Amino acid sequence: MRNNDGRVFKISLNRHISKDSQSYDVQTSINEFNSINAVVNQISEKNLTIYDTLRKGYAEMSRINLDICNEFEVCEKEVSAHF
Repeated sequence: MRNNDGRVFKISLNRHISKDSQSYDVQTSINEFNSINAVVNQISEKNLTIYDTLRKGYAEMSRINLDICNEFEVCEKEVSAHF
């Protein structure tokens, strides 16, 4: 499989998946490259969505954690002053 940059990707499928893929390609008149490319793109997009959601969650939690730290900074300083 060759991407837009001209890099070549090698994809190995087990026999069962390869047979199913070939049968699907024959039934739908889609060539193997386009079929595999569509599957890889779908998986990539799904994973990118998951990673993006995680990234946004971590960013939101960092703001919340910073607010919590700022709330209790005075308390920490008071405790430290007593010891």
